[in-house]
Amino acid sequence: MIPVFTRLIIDRRALDDPLTGRIRSSLSGAEEIVTGDVSSHPGPATLVLKFHEGRFVKDFPVTPGAPPCGEKYIAALQGCIYNCSYCYLRSYLSHSTITLLVNSGKMESDIREALDAGTVRLTTGELSDSLALDHITGLTSSILPLLEGTSAVIEARTKSASVDHLPGVNGSDAELAGKHLLVTWTLSPPKTIASEEPIAASLDERLGAISKVRSAGIAFALRLDPIIPHYWDAGSYRDLLQRVKDEAGDAPRRIELGVLRFPPGLIESVRQDSPYSPILQGEYVRDREGKMRLYRPMRVKIYREAADMIREIFPQTGIELSQEDRTVWEDAGLEPPVVC
Repeated sequence: MIPVFTRLIIDRRALDDPLTGRIRSSLSGAEEIVTGDVSSHPGPATLVLKFHEGRFVKDFPVTPGAPPCGEKYIAALQGCIYNCSYCYLRSYLSHSTITLLVNSGKMESDIREALDAGTVRLTTGELSDSLALDHITGLTSSILPLLEGTSAVIEARTKSASVDHLPGVNGSDAELAGKHLLVTWTLSPPKTIASEEPIAASLDERLGAISKVRSAGIAFALRLDPIIPHYWDAGSYRDLLQRVKDEAGDAPRRIELGVLRFPPGLIESVRQDSPYSPILQGEYVRDREGKMRLYRPMRVKIYREAADMIREIFPQTGIELSQEDRTVWEDAGLEPPVVC
């Protein structure tokens, strides 16, 4: 069940920001604490609004040898309500509180600067789920107009089914959304979702949301990432892709593949919390970045099988690998792009 925020911790410096105003309106029944130190008020069902003076638009960490993606992420929301078993945020963030970084003028100027420099791919889904709280924050709706007149796309990465509030789906700004919005769903077979993503939307709910987005003329993409080796079964993933085709009536713009990997600290955290977790099963070795990865020949085998079925079901859809170097792309029978 998705938690309801009953308390707002508001940085005093963010009190008059338009984004703070939207949140307070959306959560009008929540207790509010205005403070100069947001870190001193932790607690459950709490949303923190923290004034941010740093950069909002950042480069993705690049895996050595990987093709450049040219994509940047907007660091506005930190933490995720879904708490999936494999999520790297468990080792990346030092806190479990959902924190919204507030400074609307700075965020807008950073986005415009990135666009002026030629950035064409932006996402809000690196440090949180893009849409799980978007009906409260309104971030997608506020960012989208900044892209008008450019060739850029804002990508919303999600495991949710919360799309009714989006431009285009809600009847507003349909042309703008059709040109500049891409919604990307992380998908897994139902068994994986039930076991490892129990708070997130079900597969049926995500497929229904895909259908709504496509009916509104908005492009969509898929992330089969992470593919968890314990649950890998070519037949179940073939069925998954066929269901997408049947529901959407159209092909995704691209499909990104990634086999489960553990950044430093994550596998130890999982072992401590759930020593018999299915996600720990497999032969993992440490790479030069310090990540634990499935033994390379096994990864390549999965990528080859997945790519073959994608080519069969969605022959025109581009395939990308997540955080893999060029040699893995080549061994998997995929052509590394100049820019993803």
